[in-house]
Formats: sequence, structure tokens, C-alpha cells
Amino acid sequence: MTDLAINRKTRVTIFLGLVSIIAGIALFQLSELWLNPPEIRSAEPTQAPFDAPASLEAVPLIDLKGQTHTLGNWKQPVLIVNFWAPWCAPCRREVPDLIALQLEYGDQIQILGLALDSVENIESFIDEYQMNYPSFLANQHIAMYSAVFENKSGTLPFTAIIGRDRKIRFTHSGIISLQTLRQQVSKLL
Repeated sequence: MTDLAINRKTRVTIFLGLVSIIAGIALFQLSELWLNPPEIRSAEPTQAPFDAPASLEAVPLIDLKGQTHTLGNWKQPVLIVNFWAPWCAPCRREVPDLIALQLEYGDQIQILGLALDSVENIESFIDEYQMNYPSFLANQHIAMYSAVFENKSGTLPFTAIIGRDRKIRFTHSGIISLQTLRQQVSKLL
């Protein structure tokens, strides 16, 4: 064997060793995130200050097709606004309870999701979880939504419950239990 062949073999071995070490470190860090996700994730505002709507019913909501609606389009006695994202592990754990609540209370309540992500990722998540309530794009208006719905810490998940008088009657940062949701809704019906 020549010195050139040994050097090439040594370089390839060193390169493969370094790639393996870097991949191992990356996998370790990802596994830590997957095994121990934070309970509350911060939603970074993507827009400068805004003009607040005159009332909650005037809050604009942009659906996944780009159509604009307002909170006033929903006439149920109780509205539940839930901030979430497909990449948020606590949100993923919370969604089945929101689906169950919407089924349980039917036309007495309406859950409205404010989602942070691409349309494709949101649609994929909605299909995977078979969500029975609408979600709207929050990316461009997260600062307004956070202010209007009193998500002062900017956390995900976050839930605001609005009564028939269209005032916010309850807010919760982090995962909210089905039991807490039922208690708060029953107070308002």
C-alpha cells in the first residue's frame, strides 16, 4: 500500500468519524426535546403594533383559504379561542379535549383555533387529528390576537373563553384540561 492510499483511507475514516459524532450530538439534542418538551412555548410576534378592533366581534380571522371572517360571524353563546401550532407538543396533547368539548356541547359553543404555521402544516394536522372546529392563520396578526385575547405572555397553547356578552370571561396559559373547560363553559351557559 502506498502512502497516498493510506492518507486517503485515514482521511475518509476521520471524516466519517466526525460526521458520526455530529449526527450523534444532533440526535441526542432532538431526543431530549421530544422526550421532555417544554410545557409552554412562546409564540414570537411577527408584526409591528396594530390598530385594535373596536370590539371582540370585529376581530378579523383569516381562514386557510385566505378568506376573512370576524368573530361576530359566530352566534353561539360561548366562544373558545385557542392559540396553537402543529409543532407545539402541549398543543398536540390538548387538541383531543377540545374536539371532545365541541362534540359534547354542539351548538352551544364554538371553538376557534388560531394557528401558527404554514397552511400545509395546519391542514395536515387538522386532517390527522380530525379537528371538528375551524382554525385560522395567526402568523401575520399574532401581536393583535395576543393583545385582544389577553395572551400577555405570548404562550402556546393559550385559551380565551368568551361569554354571550362577548367579553373575555376566562383565560388560561398552557394545556387546559377537559374538566376545566367544562367548568368554565357551564358557568357561562
